[in-house]
Amino acid sequence: MKKNSIEAHLRDKGIQNTLLLKAFQNIPEEFYLSEILHPYFYDDVRIEKSLDTIEPRVLVVAKMLEHLKIKEGEKILIAGVDSIFILVVLSRIYKNVYTIETNETYAKWSKEVLKTVNITNVSIKIGNPELGWEEKAPFDAILIASEFKEMPQSIREQLKINGTLLAPIGPDWAHVMMEFTQRTSETQFKFKTIRENYYIPTPKALPIINKAIVDENEIIDEIGINSISFNSVKEYPLDGLLERIGNAKVVLLGEASHGTSEFYLTRQEITKALIEKKGFQFVCAEADWSDAEQINNYVRNNYKQQDWMPFARFPQWMWRNMEVLDFVEWLKKHNALHQNSIGFFGLDLYGLENSIDLVIKYLEGVDAQLAKIVKERYGCITPYMADPTIYGKLVLSNKLESCEKEIIKILFDLLKNKNRLNHSPEYFYTYQNATVVVDAERYYKAMYYGSAESWNLRDFHMFYTLKSLLSYFGPETKAVVWAHNSHIGNAMATEMYSRGEINIGHLCKEHFGSKSYHIGFGTHTGTVAAANNWGDKMKMMPVNKSTAGSYENLCNKTNIANFTLPLREKHSDEKLKALLSIPKLERAIGVIYKPQTELLSHYFQAVLPSQFDEYIWINKTKAISPITTGKTTPKLIELHPFSLVDK
Repeated sequence: MKKNSIEAHLRDKGIQNTLLLKAFQNIPEEFYLSEILHPYFYDDVRIEKSLDTIEPRVLVVAKMLEHLKIKEGEKILIAGVDSIFILVVLSRIYKNVYTIETNETYAKWSKEVLKTVNITNVSIKIGNPELGWEEKAPFDAILIASEFKEMPQSIREQLKINGTLLAPIGPDWAHVMMEFTQRTSETQFKFKTIRENYYIPTPKALPIINKAIVDENEIIDEIGINSISFNSVKEYPLDGLLERIGNAKVVLLGEASHGTSEFYLTRQEITKALIEKKGFQFVCAEADWSDAEQINNYVRNNYKQQDWMPFARFPQWMWRNMEVLDFVEWLKKHNALHQNSIGFFGLDLYGLENSIDLVIKYLEGVDAQLAKIVKERYGCITPYMADPTIYGKLVLSNKLESCEKEIIKILFDLLKNKNRLNHSPEYFYTYQNATVVVDAERYYKAMYYGSAESWNLRDFHMFYTLKSLLSYFGPETKAVVWAHNSHIGNAMATEMYSRGEINIGHLCKEHFGSKSYHIGFGTHTGTVAAANNWGDKMKMMPVNKSTAGSYENLCNKTNIANFTLPLREKHSDEKLKALLSIPKLERAIGVIYKPQTELLSHYFQAVLPSQFDEYIWINKTKAISPITTGKTTPKLIELHPFSLVDK
């Protein structure tokens, strides 16, 4: 990052506090969002002009600090920030910075980094943020960046007179109010509640709309005027969409649930057109690398059945369904006529056991000695394959030594022996499986650090897998991504941003610019395949009608059954974008659906035109058709990834 552009970048995001802007200057570059250099690292990272980016979490905390009205002082206490960057910035404003960490590993690492860059006025302790740091009180300012159900009076009393405190109060980040406190005397405090969604960035160059006087009917009319209707999935207006996609290198196709037939079918029709008319070379899905590898081999007419069935663990129906089966068979036939050129890959980091098995099997065929060493190293984590979350819990409670170093050594061994092991597709797949193991091991530990860290690790893994594939298949390669709306929409335009979460969509927008095209989906009602809780049996559930105040409810009120809505600047009406850019609720159903608590469990704030380039609306949808044992099981050839029966 160019240091002289930091101030402009922060100002662009709404930061105006001159102390903050000055403190953010001349920060060592290692504190900025860095790239992890895989051997298949995609070289042409910045296709357009260079984008100066810092972690979303840093921007969120910077806005919180600005709202706290920070000024030069003796002491500040912060907790839940989880950013070494912010510690460096505050060390330049306050004489002493005190921070409370709940994770010992992260705290130790932070201390080492601060020592390396000669910052000595930051003190870190392991403890409970709700207790504050009474021995170091009183403080000029206190910032709590993780939600409290209620603010303990003991923390308020750690403020100096006229000191200020800011903290999110509520059950979780999706349902919090920011509470601002100022201590006015030894016994009195002044409170103010901040309800505004000031975390969500406002799109540039749009007319300012007063949301208090916007007539809902005006928004509905504008959606209707600008939408392009279609009668059925098979009649989706593909030609216009392909024109709008233009010369995009990556097209990301979402879904508002993991169990809706029309989302899968529309996504597949668009993908077929991208392959046949735009020359896209592969599809990569929110699926395990090891499972998708079997599908890839099958559609490229090179299938050898493994000892395990792909997509056999919960949630099996997400990929083992009739809709996906139809696409897999289409792709196999297409490849038979086109040199088996189109691949199907998984981006996700689950499937730890299968990835370990594939790494060892490959090495046994090319280097028996290395295979033996690798098997011994993986032995550290293999006893916990039945439930890797137990491994993460044991490591973080210091009851088990982390396997991270041993697992990373395996990755280095593969790199070191790359030429000897033959730079082949098999080697590439093995390297990616080894990468899955490295990131999965970190993921199962990160699950106990907090939701933002584990989410980010997973989406970074998926993004780097995408870039590895682009690099491996060459500079002219173009990719289609299938994943949930929450992964492919720009996180910077949703409440995810306030939690410090990034996603594939955000990373693609920053790295590929206009050459990344993002398509979201939505529905009003119908049925969905989902479970009540993780690990439960799948059910066909009715989908509640969309709630008032949501984008879905507005789309339903257009009375247009199916439509596509272009949202990218040059294809969208300015007035429509301005009206839709007032933050509204949006629904997300994953593999879990809780209709009884839907508003709390499945709705979040978003800015639709900043989230997607296009929005596909299907008013009434039905559940996907899972492949199950019994009469509904299709007849498949013996050597087929879905041919084994469920156990």
